[in-house]
Amino acid sequence: MHGVPALNNIIGSNRTKGVKLCLSGDAPTLGQFRNSATLTTTLLTFVLVSNLVPLMTVPTVLPDIQLNWRLRASQIGWVGGIYFAGYAVAAPILAGAADRVDGRWILAGSSVLGSAASFAFGAYADGFWLAVVLRFISGIAVAGIHMPGLKMLTDRVHGPAQVRATAIYTSSYALGNAGSALIAGVISSMFDWRAPFFAGGVGALLAIPALGLLPTGPEPGPVEPIRGGLRALLRNHKLMAYVVGFAGNTWEVFAIRVWFVACLSWTVGLPGNHIALPSLGVVAGLAALVGVPVSIGVAELAVRWDRTPVIMVTCLASVLVCLALAVTAGGSIFLVLPLLVLLQITSFADVGALSAGAIASTTPLQRGSALGLYAMVGFSSGFLGPTVTGFVLGYFGGVASASGWAGAFAIMGLGSAVAGLAVWFARSTESSEAKGIPIP
Repeated sequence: MHGVPALNNIIGSNRTKGVKLCLSGDAPTLGQFRNSATLTTTLLTFVLVSNLVPLMTVPTVLPDIQLNWRLRASQIGWVGGIYFAGYAVAAPILAGAADRVDGRWILAGSSVLGSAASFAFGAYADGFWLAVVLRFISGIAVAGIHMPGLKMLTDRVHGPAQVRATAIYTSSYALGNAGSALIAGVISSMFDWRAPFFAGGVGALLAIPALGLLPTGPEPGPVEPIRGGLRALLRNHKLMAYVVGFAGNTWEVFAIRVWFVACLSWTVGLPGNHIALPSLGVVAGLAALVGVPVSIGVAELAVRWDRTPVIMVTCLASVLVCLALAVTAGGSIFLVLPLLVLLQITSFADVGALSAGAIASTTPLQRGSALGLYAMVGFSSGFLGPTVTGFVLGYFGGVASASGWAGAFAIMGLGSAVAGLAVWFARSTESSEAKGIPIP
């Protein structure tokens, strides 16, 4: 019976009057550091990253799951993608709840939920249906961490430090994604395919003590409705173009991340393709990790130059890589492996520029709701991408078929094609508005 009081002590401790930035040149005292923007950013980033440890467990061990459970390609797509459906369903609800209650309770409860789902998968998952349910719950748990955590950060950090803190926090999602694959790859190679899920459960629980060190933010109050509500967002054509662009991006990003290990495992097993590689999950994690600085670089180019052509060139490059993989499916590992790694990079490269475009398309009053819509649509597509890829893969021959993988990569490439067309539409909309031409 000590659980609830103990959690209350953790979350209710460290009452402060908000975050105060240490702007003087003197070294901060311990009390000043505890109230600093640096500490708040560090803690909330740690909470997010630790809750992302379970994220890439399933994609990393997909070959083992398929072998043990004898799943069809379409079923593998569901198990790999349902996580993002859980996120999409819960994100608007939990992000809105953070406006009304102390966000630390939301983050703590979501951490416990995510940990329980990961432990249960490792201990009890023995087939398709239980795996789908547990991964859906895991996605709900991360929805209670990601956007509510961002709101908590902006409530506690103000001024110029807020821009830097927000950039660090949002980019840490990609780091957590790559780190999850690395951890799962290393642990599965040391033990068995179930062990990474136990590591994921432990990782999520590590977030709870960090919440006790957070300073108290402003008291939640009544939320004023945005004039026009959802209709106003839908009529913002420029915003919706970036929402569609992000949906195309997540379609491709999560499709390749779910299917990367399965494709590489099949390719390495073909005659003449046997080469010495570390754990395939480690390879996937390293490839995803390289995409993080590339995305930051593309976002910087979009700021310095014109955002639209930068994103369109990136999308075109990713489409071409998908087509190259479709043509070379079943070919030499020395050709397929670099292309797989390159697709991990190009598919993710424009995510920062797309997010910046969406934010620039909204007013401050709309921004919270706009980001909720952006996340919901994007992660819905993140579910559909790997799932549809699995159906196409199965229809054209399955995971042991070159024609199946050719179809899979062709369908992945649709994501960047749609994203590129969407930002082109955003540019044409902006040009029409500047000329006074009404947009229907």
